[in-house]
Amino acid sequence: MKFFKNPGFIVFFISLVMLWACNDNIVFEKSERIPADGWHMDDKFVFEHEINDTTLLHDMFINIRNNTSYPYSNFFLFFHTEFPDGRIFKDTIEMTLADRQGRWTGRGTGNVRANSFHFRRDVWFPEPGVYQFTMQHAMRVETLKGITDIGLRIEEK
Repeated sequence: MKFFKNPGFIVFFISLVMLWACNDNIVFEKSERIPADGWHMDDKFVFEHEINDTTLLHDMFINIRNNTSYPYSNFFLFFHTEFPDGRIFKDTIEMTLADRQGRWTGRGTGNVRANSFHFRRDVWFPEPGVYQFTMQHAMRVETLKGITDIGLRIEEK
């Protein structure tokens, strides 16, 4: 137990934990808060990221926070990628927020859960420039309640 009294060991240990917690592969991560009165079907969240190196592959994640009053077990999302030249790639993504027994997925305590869905692997961005990623809920309700945050994370492989 003598090493716990050594200030050098303590600094080393804290540095090691901080390095372990960091992910150097993350090149973009941003989340947006959903209004407390809900996410209207016409509301879109837009994220922009500039790609300079077109030789790298990326993985993409959608980050969602929901409270336990969310009335569904799944979540559908329209996800549009706009390329620097104006082309648009459209996708509809389904994510499971609760299992068949009604247990919430993701991390969290109390009434908030956080999920990170790995929805695209080995993505190649073919041209340099600013890419725009637009998210819009695709549920069959006008105003969706229970989703508190929506975000995007991009990692280099």
